[in-house]
Amino acid sequence: MNTNEVRRNRVHLPGLGMETRVLESGSGPPVVFLHGNPDNADEWLAAIALLSDRYRCIAPDLPGYGEAPEPPKSFDYGVAAQVAFLDAVLAAVGVSEKLILVVHDIGGAMGVAWAGANLSRVRGMVITNTVAFEGFHWFALARMWGDSSLRGKLRASAGMFAIGLGGGKLFKKIFGKQNPDLSAQQLDRFAKSFALSRAAKNTSLRQFPVMTKPDFFAGYDRLLANLTAAVPCRVLWGARDQYISRDYAERFAPAEITVLEDQGHWIALTAPGALAREIAQIP
Repeated sequence: MNTNEVRRNRVHLPGLGMETRVLESGSGPPVVFLHGNPDNADEWLAAIALLSDRYRCIAPDLPGYGEAPEPPKSFDYGVAAQVAFLDAVLAAVGVSEKLILVVHDIGGAMGVAWAGANLSRVRGMVITNTVAFEGFHWFALARMWGDSSLRGKLRASAGMFAIGLGGGKLFKKIFGKQNPDLSAQQLDRFAKSFALSRAAKNTSLRQFPVMTKPDFFAGYDRLLANLTAAVPCRVLWGARDQYISRDYAERFAPAEITVLEDQGHWIALTAPGALAREIAQIP
């Protein structure tokens, strides 16, 4: 078998009563990728192709996204549940050695919490435009999805229904305007895997009321300080991000911070070579 072939495995997580899809490719030191919303593990395919000749690349679909079914109601999307999910994935794929963790967007909320609780297992971390900060000011769409009032829930549900109409036409129009660096092919992929996916949309409507609570990121500043002091961390940030200000990149100091002035939120899709180079810099 070609070790650089991407293997798409269905992984059972019996301790959580759920399953997910995990992409794996290559051999060598493990690199674990945690994707953002509204994406899935496929976000990392271009970077994996550049890295799998020297690393074992592992990218799970986060609960409810991609080909992962919507998790059971017992999975509450709190910090402890997200850490438990990553623990379960690593156990299922047999990773016990030190790893490089690569995170983006909501994947940073999971990854920073897990790394902070497992410093001895982290070889290094690469962070792209992410949400993992105390006092983070959520962007408008996240606040809408996270509105737990009756009116808010009805509005969010109606919005999720609307973006799936016409094969995701409205979604591609809005999302494409927010992310003009994405290609038509990439927008089609997002529409198929999110706007047309009941599980992914339901997941967002479950996850964001939890993650947008004012106290969700309580303690994250301490986690970040401990993490950047203990392990090599590198930050690769797209300055044209429409969701997360570039000022947040500085919150990772003293990590090595690189800001790409011509890139937006989706660096793994639009600048995978730059991301691969950052990962390769982890000693």
